[in-house]
Amino acid sequence: MDRMSRPNVQRGDVLLEHRPGRVDPVGMTASHPTTAPHSALGGHGHSTSDDATEAGRESVRSALGERIPAAGDLVLIFPSASYDLDALHAAAIEAAAPASVVGCTTVGAFTQDAQVPTGCVATHLVAGELAFGVCHVERDDADLAATTRDAAETARDRAGEERHDSALLLLCDGLTPDQREVARGAYEVTSAVVPLVGGAAGDDLAFAATTTFGEGRALTNGIVCVWVTSTRPIGVGVGHGWRPFSKPMLVTRAEGAVISELDGLPALRAYMSERGAALLDAESFGERAMERPIGLPNASGGYDLRQIHLTTPDGGLVLTTGVSEQSVVQVMCSDDESLLAGAREAAENAMAALDGPPEIAVVFSCCTRVGLLGDRVGQEVDEISAALGGAPAGGFYTCGEFGRVTGSSGIHNSSVAIIAF
Repeated sequence: MDRMSRPNVQRGDVLLEHRPGRVDPVGMTASHPTTAPHSALGGHGHSTSDDATEAGRESVRSALGERIPAAGDLVLIFPSASYDLDALHAAAIEAAAPASVVGCTTVGAFTQDAQVPTGCVATHLVAGELAFGVCHVERDDADLAATTRDAAETARDRAGEERHDSALLLLCDGLTPDQREVARGAYEVTSAVVPLVGGAAGDDLAFAATTTFGEGRALTNGIVCVWVTSTRPIGVGVGHGWRPFSKPMLVTRAEGAVISELDGLPALRAYMSERGAALLDAESFGERAMERPIGLPNASGGYDLRQIHLTTPDGGLVLTTGVSEQSVVQVMCSDDESLLAGAREAAENAMAALDGPPEIAVVFSCCTRVGLLGDRVGQEVDEISAALGGAPAGGFYTCGEFGRVTGSSGIHNSSVAIIAF
């Protein structure tokens, strides 16, 4: 399967029909530019300039605050895909030099000060207590796991001597055929010992091309691995706020990212019979179904979420990542308060690994949560920062989240994943 195709997909259901304006909640406003609070380990900043060069430069300078970047530091950039990305990337590299720059395009981004539906958010992480190894590669769709494994190994080697704690930060093209294979390749390096966190790039829900940044390159089919090693504890947490709604159903036929049958019935028919609510009024099936994703029970007693994006002519359901045959799935439901509680849960889970409140956190929140929370979406980062003891928090809205400590596949939708230092 190539990066732009799905098997037997009805084109009328494709999320290419999304309009970026549809996902901008009422409360998603931002000034131009603003400096977010900083800490001993770094800071977040943003720019909403229409000019790509200015946006790249201003967001990085905002994240730096009064600091001068140093060799070994890491700067993450999360810009809108509508920019001239080559110009923005070049400006970010210049402003961050000699620090390394990594990142990806988004479906909007945020700091604890502002929602940034169009613009660029940047994060500066200071070397010293932290050390970083970066590897940015073009993926091989014939063996996504091997591509990711090799990149993770290289990043780990480049991070240098192992310290008290480590984590793998992972970014990938949002059109990667099966994000499950990316996580599987990462797990071959991290095993159960090193946590995984990150997200899949977006392009304002155009689903045409997303971009990753790293090692001076911008790629539309990239995977970025950042191995972080630290003299202090690193906290990784995942939460979502969804609960089971339907009876359990067995995946009786599936291939790749397509579920063809549930309980021996066409998957679409089985899903519709169990979702318990009419489809939303929207242009694509993915939008119409997003408030009723499916959940897979995991080894921790919770659920890993999967959003349904498309349907097939024979009644199949197309996801962003594969689900194995004989898996048990359930239709899930939630509400505003539960989604916000799920964000707090992610922060609390990250805090559990720390000795006290962190200095800074990077957050990966699913783009579907923007539409679901509407004008309350800004409360999500407020809840996260408060649960982290007021630590600066910022990140982007993803097309899939990576997050695993124990008991999870590491792949999530409609969830929040957090790394805190």
